[in-house]
Amino acid sequence: MVFLATSVYPTGMGYLVALPSLLCGLAISVEDIRCRRVPRLWVAAGCLLQLVALVIAALVDNSLFLVLQAALFAVLCAAVQCGLALVRAGALGFGDVTVTLLMGLAVGTAGLWGVVVWWLAMGVLGLVWMLLWRRFDWQGDTPYAGKVPFAPVIVVAAAVALGVCG
Repeated sequence: MVFLATSVYPTGMGYLVALPSLLCGLAISVEDIRCRRVPRLWVAAGCLLQLVALVIAALVDNSLFLVLQAALFAVLCAAVQCGLALVRAGALGFGDVTVTLLMGLAVGTAGLWGVVVWWLAMGVLGLVWMLLWRRFDWQGDTPYAGKVPFAPVIVVAAAVALGVCG
């Protein structure tokens, strides 16, 4: 996780700043794969912890704009994801929108370029994930058969974006 330590983050704290979102995103992804459910409490806790980490990092680096930037990008990305969910009902759920908000808090610190890379990675990884999931879905005899969990794609794409642009 050393790849996160760039000039955007305070010296020596790069891997710690995005850790709350990435860890909560990992737990949410496992739950989404297991039973197609995104626990809102986990998302709320992750957002709160990520904001605390951002405020601490911003205070250490004396750049409180980092918190505002991350929050605005996160809300913008969640709004776009909500719009996409409303365009075609059933394609994306509210859980995917909330995971986008959570991960947007981490990716938003990388600026506009980081958000663009994140969305491009979500598109590419999402297509590959859907093709592989439908081909190798081991939950064929459960109520979740045919439903592709998308939270893992959002989280992995955020990790990719942070690795590239963070």
